[in-house]
Amino acid sequence: MKIIKWPKPPKPAVPFRKSSDPSRTRFVIINSGKTFYVGDQLQVMLQMYDFEGNPKQYGGDYLQARIHTPELKAGSAGTVIDNQNGSYYINFNLSWPGKVQVSVSLVHPSEGIEVLKWLREEEPDRVYFQSAFKSMNISEITVCNLCLPQNKPLCNFTDIKIWEPWFCYKPKKLPCSSRVSHAIGGYKRHLITEDEGRLFHSKINIKEPILSKGLEYVTVKASAQRGKDLGKCVPGKPLLSPSGFYFRDRWSSTSCNIRQFKTPANVIDCLRGKRVHIFGDSTIRQWFEFMIEFVPGLKKLTTSATKKFGPYYVVDVENNITMHYYIHGIPIRIPFISILNLPFIANKLDDIKGGKNTVIAFTIWCHFNTFPVEHYIRRLQNIRRSILRLLDRSPDTVIVIKTANVQALPRDVSLYTSDWFSYQLDLVMRRMFEGIKVAFVDAWEMTLAHYLPHDLHPKQIIIKNEVDMFLSYVCPLEK
Repeated sequence: MKIIKWPKPPKPAVPFRKSSDPSRTRFVIINSGKTFYVGDQLQVMLQMYDFEGNPKQYGGDYLQARIHTPELKAGSAGTVIDNQNGSYYINFNLSWPGKVQVSVSLVHPSEGIEVLKWLREEEPDRVYFQSAFKSMNISEITVCNLCLPQNKPLCNFTDIKIWEPWFCYKPKKLPCSSRVSHAIGGYKRHLITEDEGRLFHSKINIKEPILSKGLEYVTVKASAQRGKDLGKCVPGKPLLSPSGFYFRDRWSSTSCNIRQFKTPANVIDCLRGKRVHIFGDSTIRQWFEFMIEFVPGLKKLTTSATKKFGPYYVVDVENNITMHYYIHGIPIRIPFISILNLPFIANKLDDIKGGKNTVIAFTIWCHFNTFPVEHYIRRLQNIRRSILRLLDRSPDTVIVIKTANVQALPRDVSLYTSDWFSYQLDLVMRRMFEGIKVAFVDAWEMTLAHYLPHDLHPKQIIIKNEVDMFLSYVCPLEK
C-alpha cells in the first residue's frame, strides 16, 4: 500500500479552472544542446499550469512519457518523478542513435485522480455481475459481486480453500446450490457530478499531449563502447526500468538476450515435449491465439460452450505439446460462462505437478480495476503462496508473469478501466512477486513505448514481441 500512495490535491475541492491544463503546460529538455551518446540519460522537466495560466503548486498528476524515432520504429518508456510542487522530472535511457523525439502526455490531472480514488473505494459495485440459477424448468438470475449491500438475503460462494469471497443475491425460488453460470451484469452510470465530469474530457485533459518549450528532440550519436552481454533470460532476474526498447519494431530487453522465434519450426522446437498452462484475461489469451495462428501444427480443441472464452486445449501429438488456457476466475467481465470454467489461478497451480517440461504463464489485473486494492492484494497473495508451493515441489518449473497493458481512455471507460487504476495494480503485482523465481514480460512498457495507438488488446506486432520474450524464458538463447 505504501508504494501506491498517491499525492492529494489541497482541500477543499479544487475548482475545474484550477485543475491541470495540458494545453498551457510545456516541457523542456535539459541540456538539449549537448552531444548525447547511446547509453546516456536524457532528462526532461515540466511545470504544470492550470486553466487560468497559473503554475500549480502541488503534484499528483499522472503523466506518461516515451522517446521515439519514427523512421527507425524505435521507442522506449520514460520514468516520471513527481516533485510534489507542480514540477516533474522525466528520465529516459538513450538506447539507439539518431534523432530521438520526446513525447509527454497528461493521462489524468491530480484532481481527476481524486475522483478515481473515491470511485474505487466508495463505488466498488459500479461494475456488477450476475449469475443464472437453474433447476428442472425453473431459472432465475440475480446480481453478484465481491461487495454487495446486505439489504437482501445472500448466497455466499466464498472459496473455502483460499478464502476468495464472492456473493450473489439469493434467488426467490431456487437454492444457492443451483447456480450454474456467471456473466457481466452492467455498469452503474452517473456516479459523479457534472463538475467532476469535466475532469474526464477527451481533447481537454485525458491522455492529452504536452508540447515542448523549444526543441522536442535530441540527436544521439553511436557510442564507442560495446554493449555488455546481458546473458540468458532466466526466471528470478529483477525487472528493471526501463525494461527494454524497440528498434526496427523489435523489442530488446535491458536484462537479458531475447531470442527471435521467426518460424513455426522455432516455436515447435522450443515447446517440444512441454506442457504449457496459460491463465488470465483476454490480454494473455492473445498469446495463446497468436501461437495457434503462427504454428499450424497446434490444433485447438473446443466445444460450442467454450469456443469464445475457453477453457481451450491445444495439442500437437507428433511433438508431444499440450497447451491449456483458463480464464483467471471471478471477477471477470464477460458474457455467460459456466461456473465450472472459472477456476481460481491459485487452485489450478496447486493441481499442477510441475517440472522442467512444465511452463506456466499468467496475468491478472484489469478486471480488478473497479475494486479497492485490498481485494487484488489478497488474490495475488494466494497466487504467490501457490507458486512457492509449486516451486518447492518442482523447482525447475518455468513461471512467467505478464504485466498490465497501457490502453486507450475514452471518458466513460476511464471511470472503470483507467490507466491509473491499471498502473496501481501493476506496481502491486511487481512488488508481490519480487525476489522469487518467476520471470516478467513487461507488457506495460512494451505497449507504452510502441508507436501504435494504445489499445487494451495490442496489435500483432506487439504480441509477437511479447511472445518472443515469453518463449525466451522457456528456451533461453544459448551463447
